[in-house]
Amino acid sequence: MYLLTLSDLNQTIHTSPLQEPPLVPSYLQERLQLLVKQILMGLPVEPILNSHPQFQQWVFQLKELSPSLFLPQRKLFVDIPIQTKLDRTKRGVTEENSSPSAPFKVIQVRTNVGLVKGTPKLFEWAIRHPVLTWQDRVKLWVAAEFFEIEPHKLQLIILALHPTQPAEKVLFAWDSKQHRHTQNWLLTTIERERKQTVIKLNGHLTPQPKEVATAINLDEVNLDEINLDEVNEVSI
Repeated sequence: MYLLTLSDLNQTIHTSPLQEPPLVPSYLQERLQLLVKQILMGLPVEPILNSHPQFQQWVFQLKELSPSLFLPQRKLFVDIPIQTKLDRTKRGVTEENSSPSAPFKVIQVRTNVGLVKGTPKLFEWAIRHPVLTWQDRVKLWVAAEFFEIEPHKLQLIILALHPTQPAEKVLFAWDSKQHRHTQNWLLTTIERERKQTVIKLNGHLTPQPKEVATAINLDEVNLDEINLDEVNEVSI
């Protein structure tokens, strides 16, 4: 059993058409996440705000889209890790189309969790398209498993910023069908990567010689018959 993050999964499906092209370089995304996190924690943000001309505008748009997120009494947990075990037995597959020796995987994601009347909701803010991505689906799947709640009770609220277009607030509901589909997609993706890894490893393995060494039974060797003068010294 070992842990997989979204970064690990991204390396597995980096050629997939499921991915939307990024709107900005990754370093800007990371800096924006740090900026919002520090604002919510009450930390100084002037150096980050001054590092890019649009940061001030994006923060203003976030506050317009969801002002309650920035209230002091909010129940919001920012950038917290949650994880759950991906168990093949939950899929209900048969032995013919599954590998009984495949290990369990622990899927870990980092997300923002708000408590609304005691029920967790996921919040995401980024410079992104206002559509549900595979990363969002994995976060929703993990969250439902982690908090042990029925999928239809879970929601994801996305605050989608854009370099040139107005920001959008989109709410995505979850359900049992999407939950099951995402779980099966994870299992299929991980199994495909496992098989590809095995094929690559087998391709790099060289066949071992049939006779690596000759076995000698020391009990059958008569040391008195060995002429030590004829034995060559070993060079080190």
